Amino acid sequence: MTAQDVERRDLSLHERFSLTRRNTGFPAILVFVVVYQNSSDLPSIEFLQKRIKQIQEHFPLLYAKVKGDKTSKPYFESRSEIWKSSDILFSSRFNIKENENEIENIFKKEVSELKNEKDFFNKPSWRITLHENFNQPKKNKAYLTLSIDHIYNDGKGTLNLLQNLLTIKEENDISLLPFEKLSNIPILENTINIKPNLFFLLPIIFNKLFLPKLPLFIQSFFNNSSLSSWPPSTIIRSNPINCNSNQSLMYLSNNLINSLKIISKEKGIKTLHGIFKTIYMISIWSIYKYTLNPFLIKASTPRSERSLNLNHSICTSNYVTTSKIEYILNGKQDFWKLSKLISDELNSIKNLNQGRMDMGMLNYIPDGELNSSKENEPTGAWENFFLNELNSNEPFNESLSISNLGKINLPPKAIDLIWSQEASPFAAPFSANIISHQAGFRMMTVWKEGSAVIEEEVKQLEKVFQGILQKLVNGQEDTSLEALCKI
Repeated sequence: MTAQDVERRDLSLHERFSLTRRNTGFPAILVFVVVYQNSSDLPSIEFLQKRIKQIQEHFPLLYAKVKGDKTSKPYFESRSEIWKSSDILFSSRFNIKENENEIENIFKKEVSELKNEKDFFNKPSWRITLHENFNQPKKNKAYLTLSIDHIYNDGKGTLNLLQNLLTIKEENDISLLPFEKLSNIPILENTINIKPNLFFLLPIIFNKLFLPKLPLFIQSFFNNSSLSSWPPSTIIRSNPINCNSNQSLMYLSNNLINSLKIISKEKGIKTLHGIFKTIYMISIWSIYKYTLNPFLIKASTPRSERSLNLNHSICTSNYVTTSKIEYILNGKQDFWKLSKLISDELNSIKNLNQGRMDMGMLNYIPDGELNSSKENEPTGAWENFFLNELNSNEPFNESLSISNLGKINLPPKAIDLIWSQEASPFAAPFSANIISHQAGFRMMTVWKEGSAVIEEEVKQLEKVFQGILQKLVNGQEDTSLEALCKI
């Protein structure tokens, strides 16, 4: 490949944010775990080796490298050749101790592999691993994992990548996929208007730039005029930067979810995502209602903007904005009325536009170079901005984030599938990652253990969550939040 053949493509705002997370020591790694009945059902190594080669030929971002990672203008640059299959495909034998959760341990292991890669910018951004039981691989469950750094992909794109890697149907032959050119892969903000308007921009500029420069007695007047959201600083035991990540996986049956779908349609609620979000929000209220009054909760959901009509990449790049809502909760509210409000707001054009402008705010973060003389102490403007936010008395700017990839078909011979990211100090105290398929509903909750949340509280929250679902499906007449949250 000559210098003229080298392809480049700038990082989008969201991709730059993901790079900032890696530069500060908290990379975001997306992990999909596919479950098989035993090792004989796993895709063969030969099949995967061939497919890894093919998929890279179609999607050049999969073998591109990030350049200028310590500058204010990072970009992707094509390599002279695709990665070898041996650089991407790995095998692992595990021996899980009694009472340990196999799927959660495998998830943690795969996060660690990419997260702790010291030479990340010279190595592949993604990996596939086949996991077999050390003792009796033919009799115990086996797993395939796909993991990738968020710099290169979002949840929907990674799901598409996984499905194209594992498909064996002739009608889904990946040779029919387009051959992308790195320099032509569209950037989100070049295809969708995410620029904040003046009405959206002014309050944020005032609170972030002008208010901190005013005398304290004037600051206190403005600060008291707005409500604090959960979690309040009084319950944060430790800064999330200093806390370990933890996770919990919840399983629900398709029968339960299908029953909920029927009831929700009768109530005029078209999609289940708003229901799940409402239940999670009031479950948080149930556990922590005595820690804040009034109980204001802020919740977000990444929204996929990936569109073939806009020539977006099928299997790579980041095309997400964020839908945000906030509500004050109390025990007298009716669940169905609240859920209808939340669902309608999530699906509104106003919420869509606000979510896009919120992503566009990344363009207004102070910019500057990383100080290369301090390799372990990032001093770039983006890095400094986000680290300063994290090191404040209120490191969380929202209560909950839920990423929902909807309902999918399981890959050939698979019996289950989950996905998630590791808990991050850049995220909400509760982050949940949802997917549904033939085996049921799967939700992985992740958090920073000992910051605003501890494991005992999460397990209690999951009991409340499942209890609310069961009461709704059973047709409980009293659907006030107080009645639904009683265990």
